[in-house]
This record gives sequence, structure tokens and C-alpha cells, in this order.
Amino acid sequence: MLNHLSLASQLKSSTFNKALDIYHSDVKKFISSNQTAKEYLVHLNMFLYTYFLVEYNKDLEVFALQNERYIYSENNIHVLIELGEIILKGYTNKFSSELNQNDHELIEKALDYINKNYNKKITLQTVANKLHISRNYLCHLFKTKTGYKFCEYINLQRVNKAKTLIEENKKTFEFISFDCGFSSQSHFSTTFKKYMGLTPNEYKKELG
Repeated sequence: MLNHLSLASQLKSSTFNKALDIYHSDVKKFISSNQTAKEYLVHLNMFLYTYFLVEYNKDLEVFALQNERYIYSENNIHVLIELGEIILKGYTNKFSSELNQNDHELIEKALDYINKNYNKKITLQTVANKLHISRNYLCHLFKTKTGYKFCEYINLQRVNKAKTLIEENKKTFEFISFDCGFSSQSHFSTTFKKYMGLTPNEYKKELG
């Protein structure tokens, strides 16, 4: 059974020609008759449907079923090969369109979860599972939409909360470290200095 992962990963507007090159290479290797063309396209269609569902939580079932009907209704090998190109283009267009609509909602949910749970242990995988998307896609989406890496954003949230608590001058550094989700006081001090340019103690002294 063929693995179309390398082809699927190129189904973006910017890399679509690479996907076509892989497809044409497969055509030469595996398609020699109407029957082999149909078998290849049916498998490719199902693989792409499953790939987008698992990797990006995009359910393109209606489109996949429509493609399958077209494949089974055609008996000309040359038309079937052209149909494969149309199917690839269709997945690329539908993927881009649906992704743009949902990306904003996904990142809003991710930020909301982080903002409510910054004082707990948060991992990329945990948030990805909450959103039903892959870890890699969340990583890419986070950087693209916020300008920050996932861990950077969490650290900034924790530092900003710690800054507020230091300014209130009612809690010890030990309490602040724990309350803001840092693994230890040394981690708190190192991270705070990285983003603020001062240690928590130095920041407190500057406040007077």
C-alpha cells in the first residue's frame, strides 16, 4: 500500500508544484491501465481525506466522496490522470479556505486556555489535544499568529503576572514563583531576568 505522506505535506499553495511532481512520478510508476489508475486515485483520495482529518482536524468527507464518484464513473486513463491533478488542486484550495476560517478561532482558544492555566504545567501536546489538532500544527500556528513561540508566550504570561504581584508587594518571591507556575525559584529568577532585564529582587528594589 502506498504512503502519500510526502505528497500530502506539499498540498499548500506555495508548494503545490512539488506535490504535482510527486504525483506525476507516481503516475509513471504505478499507473498502467484504467484499473490501476482508479485504484491509485481511490487510495490517494482516501489518504488525503484521512491526513487532513488527523493532522488538521479538517473533515472534508463530502469532497472526498464526490471525488470517489468521479473516479469510479470515468474509464479513460488519460482523463483519470488529469482528474488526479484536479483532486490535488481541490484539496489544496479547500484546505487553505477552511484553514483560514478556523485558524483565528483555534488560536483564540489556545490563548484562552493558557491565560486561565498559566500557573499550572502546560505543554504543547496538552493544548493540541484540547484543540484536537496536531502538536506540529499548533506550534506553527502559534508562531504565525502571535509572533511568539509557544513556550515564550507562556513565560511572558507568567512574568507579567509575577510583575504585578511584585508591584503589589504583598507576597514573597517563593509564593509568587509557585503562584505563577514556575518550576522553582531559580527558574522564576532566570526567566524573569530574561524578559525584564532584571531579577525579581532587582525589579522590586527599583520600585522603591
